[in-house]
Amino acid sequence: MNTACDDDSPTSPSEGAVATFRVENESFRVHLTTPEQIRGAELALGNGPAKIPNGRLVAGEDVNQGYSWHLVDVTFAEVTIELCDGLPSEVQRAGVSFGGGRYCPWSARVVSIDYAR
Repeated sequence: MNTACDDDSPTSPSEGAVATFRVENESFRVHLTTPEQIRGAELALGNGPAKIPNGRLVAGEDVNQGYSWHLVDVTFAEVTIELCDGLPSEVQRAGVSFGGGRYCPWSARVVSIDYAR
């Protein structure tokens, strides 16, 4: 597993967690590198109100196998602007300029969290 581009901590790349999201009939994966990101994903997986992943698009697949992009600086939101909503395949077609450089799929749901610890 590669490190996320925004992870400048001295930890090894295997630390953190990988969250898998489902958006309609498609899925994508995000490397969560901070306790806040992991907790946000756990709350989104449960009954937390902030379920929408919102992150900056970066070139390269990282843990997001099958795509030429991945997300960094991920937070979880209750609402976001429509500009960054869409399917992972739409991001793939448009590239990292999709959504003004951000991806925040409204219908995304955390389906699993794999902990590397």
